[in-house]
Amino acid sequence: MSSKKDLIAQGALKAFSQYGYSETTMDSIAEMAQVAKGTLYYHFATKEELFWYVVERGVKMLIYSVDSVIQNDALSLEDRMMSILDGHLHFFSENRELCFLLLSIFTTDEQRNQFAGKLLTNYFSTMEMYMKDLKQQGYIKQDADIQTLASAIFGMVGFTALRKQFRNEPVDIEASRRTLLLMLDGALQA
Repeated sequence: MSSKKDLIAQGALKAFSQYGYSETTMDSIAEMAQVAKGTLYYHFATKEELFWYVVERGVKMLIYSVDSVIQNDALSLEDRMMSILDGHLHFFSENRELCFLLLSIFTTDEQRNQFAGKLLTNYFSTMEMYMKDLKQQGYIKQDADIQTLASAIFGMVGFTALRKQFRNEPVDIEASRRTLLLMLDGALQA
């Protein structure tokens, strides 16, 4: 059973992904979450506070999803990379609103961008540690920049999933997996 705070977060995620941050009101969030406005304000003083709570919660879910995939080091390199891509594709496929929100959180507001960057730091740290380990083992070319590679995976998979969702196509299909792996292949050692 979900707590009130979880229900509010789910409603807020739907509202933010449907209307965007600027057009979302606390009233629309309360309506989507099916809670009284007073209950909403009891848990979150402002829309901004609620927005960042939803984003942080989503980033933690993404980290958990990716981290559980990269723990299996008994796989071949191709299977490891396929598992990483699958983990991302499944995550974004199952969390459409969150996918949209994570890919749209950066704005022209520098303070907001810094906060968003801090929230995503844990995700990128997880990916970069894993990629550095693969690089040290000789699976990733030495001239490959790990930060760029981690960012590219997030962007490639995220925007692939987002575009497919907008077109009402299945996200985690073999063609997407193989094509994304081919794109990563240039950074990998044979």
